[in-house]
Amino acid sequence: MAVNNPTGDYFNPPSNLSQDYEEYNFEDLEIDELFWQTDRPKEEHVPWRKSSQTEGLNLKTQKTYGFKPRTKVFQKI
Repeated sequence: MAVNNPTGDYFNPPSNLSQDYEEYNFEDLEIDELFWQTDRPKEEHVPWRKSSQTEGLNLKTQKTYGFKPRTKVFQKI
């Protein structure tokens, strides 16, 4: 016989404060678009801005770094 467990059967959606990210290649982004290097907010979560076809600007340190075109990056949805 099946056990009825109402407290264990309810639908538990993710928090409305959670953020969703979509994965892209660096080369697919337009210049001046924001991106993140990880989709995990608990890790160091610094926003970046694409400044040229091969460079991105770290918005926290204001330093420019080179990126390979096939580098995986993330954008908030």
